[in-house]
Amino acid sequence: MNWNELQRAWPFLVGARIARVERSENTTWMLECPAGGFALRRYRDGYSNVRSIRAELGFMRLASVALGAGIPEIFATSSDDEILMTSDGTYVLFSLIEGIEASHDDMVRIAPQLGEVTATLHACVQESCQLNDWEPDSRWTWDLSAFEGSTPRWGAWQSGVANGDEQLLGCLGAAYEEMQQRLAAASRATESFGLIHADLRAANLLLVDSKLVGIIDFDDCGFGWFAYDAATILSFYEARPGSLELLDGWMAGYQRILKLDLAMLNLVPSLVIYRRLLLTAWLYSHPRASVPGLSRSTFSYETARLACRYLEAPEDIEYVLS
Repeated sequence: MNWNELQRAWPFLVGARIARVERSENTTWMLECPAGGFALRRYRDGYSNVRSIRAELGFMRLASVALGAGIPEIFATSSDDEILMTSDGTYVLFSLIEGIEASHDDMVRIAPQLGEVTATLHACVQESCQLNDWEPDSRWTWDLSAFEGSTPRWGAWQSGVANGDEQLLGCLGAAYEEMQQRLAAASRATESFGLIHADLRAANLLLVDSKLVGIIDFDDCGFGWFAYDAATILSFYEARPGSLELLDGWMAGYQRILKLDLAMLNLVPSLVIYRRLLLTAWLYSHPRASVPGLSRSTFSYETARLACRYLEAPEDIEYVLS
């Protein structure tokens, strides 16, 4: 971090106390200074280009308007640009939303509220994309392309299978093929497919007095099935008790604002497997990342149990999560 360049860009950061938080795709610092609290992000080299970052920030502004609050504010530099490119990287400065990270139990309690919030975002995206008033096409797509090519988005899921266990690989491979066929045939009509947050897991939800007050980390936002946001709320909890209750609560809240048609509801189990395989790859490529309550040693085996149930009933989310 070149602190002199950063202070010239945002003079109100002079005198800030700096604390680094855990690194994931990007690196984030929490800054406390007389002007208030801020979150400074340095984007990982090669993960997002400037055009992609501008689209992410555009989505955040759109979300802020749709929800009225709860989305970090973006602070322009002294040269009136939201993105600072320095000698050592690309930075964006956000407001710091006060709150505590949601736990699994919290997720179950706030699920209906989160469902309403998610549907509100999806409804706003549908309208905005029709108006063509921003630039979403620079973001990636959360579909099968995330697994394909020489450099899958988060790496090869096969690498994350415990000890290269052939039995697990066989089960997960069969589930991947089933999921692949179903996603390939799924509708991409505007009422079911569009720009989504794509990472509504507990770590990105902030609470005050057990109420959802903030959504952070839009850096994975991209195009996908709206039902994929349902799969992301279960991240790392899919095999835990309460996962079905969490999903039911989210869907109840969501459908107060928007309807999920039967085809999209039937796609949810495939998207849960899709997400779980992505997380398998992510855990392997992020060996130092910590997730509360996660056992890395059992993750692959739990994923295989979900996969076996999915293969038996690929449109029955209650059975898959039971």
